[in-house]
Amino acid sequence: MTYLKDALAHGVARQRAGQLSEARSVFESLLSHSLDTRISGAALAHLANIHAVERRMPEAQMAAHKALEINNNSGMALLAVARCERSAGRAENALALLLQRDTYTLPPALLYEMGLCYEALGQYRKAFYSFKESKRRVSFDNLDVNRDVLRRYLEAVANRFAASEEPAWIPAKPLARSSPVFIVGFNESGVSNLGQMLNQHPGFKLATEVPGIDKARARLGALDPRQLHTLSEDDIERARTAYFSAIDGAVPGDGVIVDALPLNSVAIGLIHRLFPESAIIRCVRHPFEAVLRTFFQNYKLNPVTCHFDRLERTATTYMAVSIVSSQVERSVGIEVSNIHFEDLMRSPEPFVKAITQHAGLDWSKPLAFAPRSSLDRWPLYRAEMTRWLGELLPLAESLGYPEK
Repeated sequence: MTYLKDALAHGVARQRAGQLSEARSVFESLLSHSLDTRISGAALAHLANIHAVERRMPEAQMAAHKALEINNNSGMALLAVARCERSAGRAENALALLLQRDTYTLPPALLYEMGLCYEALGQYRKAFYSFKESKRRVSFDNLDVNRDVLRRYLEAVANRFAASEEPAWIPAKPLARSSPVFIVGFNESGVSNLGQMLNQHPGFKLATEVPGIDKARARLGALDPRQLHTLSEDDIERARTAYFSAIDGAVPGDGVIVDALPLNSVAIGLIHRLFPESAIIRCVRHPFEAVLRTFFQNYKLNPVTCHFDRLERTATTYMAVSIVSSQVERSVGIEVSNIHFEDLMRSPEPFVKAITQHAGLDWSKPLAFAPRSSLDRWPLYRAEMTRWLGELLPLAESLGYPEK
């Protein structure tokens, strides 16, 4: 029994880490070997959600209903059934299932799904409050998260690069391996989309949500950001070693690293200091849309995502990150290539091929991505965002977005 529980826990851990294929294999194996209905029901519920995420809706619905037959209190199974119903265009059925439960006891994931159902039915006010309550409950998952980490680093970087011009930096020695490609930007602005596109090339290896730059910063201690221009060769080598150890440990194998951690945008000074040959690509999206989608998204709580638990905090974080990142870029003269999310979605191949060529690789096969036009959600929630539209508009205009 202990073995089966451990196997279930392993599958859940793989699922949360985004390794869905491995998690799916674990859950399917448990269904073949477990005689305990509690184990089988949990495995079916998790399997149903993997099927739903990977758009295998008939399989998701079948697994979810079987899980509910075993345990009609399974929130995971209910979530999968609701997702399937909404994806099939039956949001009213999904909402009815969710409303059978006491709303006050629903976990964040089910409240988020309720918000999506209300949105699909055009009830945007109710959708907004469902998303808002979901985020509020997520924020109570870990009351001990340190909310000062990002704020203090932003303040330190802003103070460090307050001057319009920087003194000359001591050049860093060339790397013995290929320089990483850094994709930065605010959350929900296309960082993960571009990373997944590049990852189709066998010469790249994608690192998502791997805090490599954080490890390098920790190795430098107080030298970042105050003394970046005076780092010794030994300082740089130690920081690089910490970075590559973190990335290679999380994403083994050869290939040019594609570091796609969004809020690395606040550390472009450190990135440029350690990896001066690296391409830094900033994905940008209309600030109204980036803020709203980031606020709605149910992230696992950490010292960064804790600033997305309220709409006002998300908006102020977006403004602070954008201003500080641009300040560093101007002060040091860092070459950062901006890619608009809307352009990337409409015509991705020119961007992907240009980045591939910069990394010294060739792109010879068609990109497995269907171009699409992105639809803005923020106009549906204009009333809820009114307080912040005026504050965000100058940033939108500076990024080339006309007033809407």
